[in-house]
Amino acid sequence: MTSGEVPGASDNREDRVTGVADDGDAGRTVTVRNETKDRIWVGATVNADGSQPLTGLPVLGPGKSAKIAIPERSGPRHWRGKLFPRQRCTGKQGSTFHCEVGDCGPYADRCTTGEQPVSLAEFNFDTKDSSAPWYNVSYVNAVSTPITITPNGVDPPENGGECASVGCPTDLLSYCPPENLTKEKGTGKPLVCISPNRDAKTTYSEALTKQCPSAYSWSKHDAEQGNQVVRQCGECNGLTVTFHGARGDEKPLDPRQDPGHKKPGSGGGPGSDHGKDGKGIALNTFAGGTARALADSGASWYHNWTSSSGRMKKPQGVEYVPTIWGPDSVTEAELNAAKKEGKNLLTFNEPDLRRQANMTVEQALELWPKLEKTGLRLGAPAVAADADKPNGWLDRFMKGVEERGLRVDFIPVHWYGSDFSHAATYQLAEYLERIRDRYKKPVWLTEYALTDFPEKEHEATRYPSEKEQRAFIKTSTDTLERLDYVERYAWFALSTETSPTGLYDGGRPNMSGRTYRDSD
Repeated sequence: MTSGEVPGASDNREDRVTGVADDGDAGRTVTVRNETKDRIWVGATVNADGSQPLTGLPVLGPGKSAKIAIPERSGPRHWRGKLFPRQRCTGKQGSTFHCEVGDCGPYADRCTTGEQPVSLAEFNFDTKDSSAPWYNVSYVNAVSTPITITPNGVDPPENGGECASVGCPTDLLSYCPPENLTKEKGTGKPLVCISPNRDAKTTYSEALTKQCPSAYSWSKHDAEQGNQVVRQCGECNGLTVTFHGARGDEKPLDPRQDPGHKKPGSGGGPGSDHGKDGKGIALNTFAGGTARALADSGASWYHNWTSSSGRMKKPQGVEYVPTIWGPDSVTEAELNAAKKEGKNLLTFNEPDLRRQANMTVEQALELWPKLEKTGLRLGAPAVAADADKPNGWLDRFMKGVEERGLRVDFIPVHWYGSDFSHAATYQLAEYLERIRDRYKKPVWLTEYALTDFPEKEHEATRYPSEKEQRAFIKTSTDTLERLDYVERYAWFALSTETSPTGLYDGGRPNMSGRTYRDSD
């Protein structure tokens, strides 16, 4: 019997409600999502405090999700337990069924033993605690599939705190000390990284903390000053647990779709040919070698906030993406210039800011048909912030697009992080994932860097140290390359003449520039 033949609670529907709770006991739900390329048998174990075991657990194919009803109102009026991804499962139900990762007994739809070392999503639902549920991601025993937990039904805080997401989508197995890594026999594929000592700081815990500070990496992690591993969210109506893929583990395409076949509404757009072009640069031209610096940067594309690349000679193999910056740029001359430059078009730069394009949603919608006539693949207006927020500028624009039958092919966004710690990459990925979930379209990150803009005009803008910026470049590019819904990303900016976060001093790369150039 192959793993695909093992029975379980799987079907092709998403968001099924599974679990033991009946209508009288049901409390909140936990949505589990499989963003790996492999099948996952969801496992669940409970604390020995009367918490009710879960049965009827789902089996999730790639890209599938299901809801699990949490019996927090039954018995002791609480539920304390763990959810985890079981992988590489084979065998006959009730006898020889076994999983190479996260095994917990001979059944596909429930656990009858404690789990073998695996990534864990841990919960404390308690009807007597108004702050509950409490939740965390734990790699104390091991890390297999990266996990994130996100509260549902609440606006996420910008820089952590109550109701913040925890965990990271980062491929943590690639940072596992070799002596702790277990690989699949035959293929050599990494399966699980097992902690050598759950109760002490080790090279294992240090490596994981550096890459994902919002997850437990050893048993006393929550006692460390400034830790951010445990959260609570009394206002949420449930939580979402996402099992993320490893590097190169993107979800497989539907075999019925080839590059010439796009599903309606998939965001393909005219002239669509959007394999992962990935790394790019936002630039202003500067004296002393813009083209030379661009060619050296390793970027496959760039933009400059205008409709034409101008007199600068484009390096071979580097794509220029034009921009219609604001309402005054919607002219025949600029639209024709953009059409001559490429296949993709960026539009309306930060229309939500008074000092940028400064446009109303209605104004942008009225001008949009003129942009559609270019025949180019269109990006939505790139708002400065809150692209993920209900009823924000972008949300209202996208609703107007749908109501008027207009076309948007991808979502460009800007992100500037004010937290210069190791958590920055996680905060960026979390923001992009919320945008993807809201609009169901490919995402372009057309400006990003670490920059703390002041709230008051007389205050100075704060920038990261060279060490902080290099660390962020390394982890963020690794993560962005792995997120299959992020088609492209562009660092701000190429030159230090444009911003202190620039990668080049004149035509020569600084230390950050070399890190970006050498990144995936």
